[in-house]
Amino acid sequence: MMLFRSAHEGDIRPIHRLAEQSGIGMTTLPKNLALLKERIAWSDASFAKKITHPKSEYYLFVLEDTKTGDIVGTSAIESVAGHDAPFYSYKVSKRIRMCHSLKIRNEYEVLSLVNDNQGHSELCTLFLEPNYRHNNNGVLLARARFLFIAQFPNYFSPTVIAEMRGVSDEEGQSPFWDHVGKHFFHMSFAKADSLTLSTNKQFIADLMPRNPIYIKLLAPTAQAVIGKPHPSTLPAMNILLREGFRYNNYVDIFDAGPTLEAPRDQIQTIVKSHTFTLKSMMDDVSSPRYLLSNTKLHFCATIGHIIYNQEESTCILSHETAALLKVTPGDSIRVAPLQLSE
Repeated sequence: MMLFRSAHEGDIRPIHRLAEQSGIGMTTLPKNLALLKERIAWSDASFAKKITHPKSEYYLFVLEDTKTGDIVGTSAIESVAGHDAPFYSYKVSKRIRMCHSLKIRNEYEVLSLVNDNQGHSELCTLFLEPNYRHNNNGVLLARARFLFIAQFPNYFSPTVIAEMRGVSDEEGQSPFWDHVGKHFFHMSFAKADSLTLSTNKQFIADLMPRNPIYIKLLAPTAQAVIGKPHPSTLPAMNILLREGFRYNNYVDIFDAGPTLEAPRDQIQTIVKSHTFTLKSMMDDVSSPRYLLSNTKLHFCATIGHIIYNQEESTCILSHETAALLKVTPGDSIRVAPLQLSE
């Protein structure tokens, strides 16, 4: 079985291995071991807190193949994007100019540097080993985070965003960066991307152009990737779209990948999840498969079978699933459908 669980210090090496596989553009999954250790320590401290209002917490999870013990994926949630440093985006806006005497009407788009997404909760750090991208493993890695949010809603902001990785090639060359960012930062896309995590982002405020950028003046290759996800990110983006996330014309300032947004309490996994009290365990349970989690800060989730009684709000799990979720009779189980409608 596959186990989604909170990360701990002992996961540092396999997470680092995943980071090295992820390529350029995964800003919140650094290849720098020291930075990864800082993020795991940040996550450990966040899980240990009792939260009344979100401030600057970070919850890091891993996906473990319980047959081998291998860590094959990772994902995270930041409770408040930009709490300790500015959170920058480009907003894609439409402008219209008209000259009635000449009967000319111009409609065009501009990119404006904004902090509109400051303060939202952010889904981040999602990466799954390529040879595990089957059997709903990606669904578990992406959507189990929503079971955690459903259980602890006051830990998060009313709006949740996700910055999708933008278009770049195997060497990490980004068409948008090459025609926009490079002219102002005088460094590679990879270098700028790494600096966003290792600095307070002041360099962005210092070097980014203050005036809007006219999209029509950019090279066609740069225009073509604005708001477009990296091909490897498309499956994750489709999962979020089925959850009710939408693209609201904000893009990443470096690679122009789209930012998706949803009201926290309208995310489908959260809306459709329910809790049941574990009544008993059996050797084998026959039913459709569901997303299942415990309701503890020491969070665990999996895909498995469950028999539940809606009227009594009780359920039955297999011994194997109960052990995986670290629950015993009397504990609560959160359940959500495995499949969401398109």
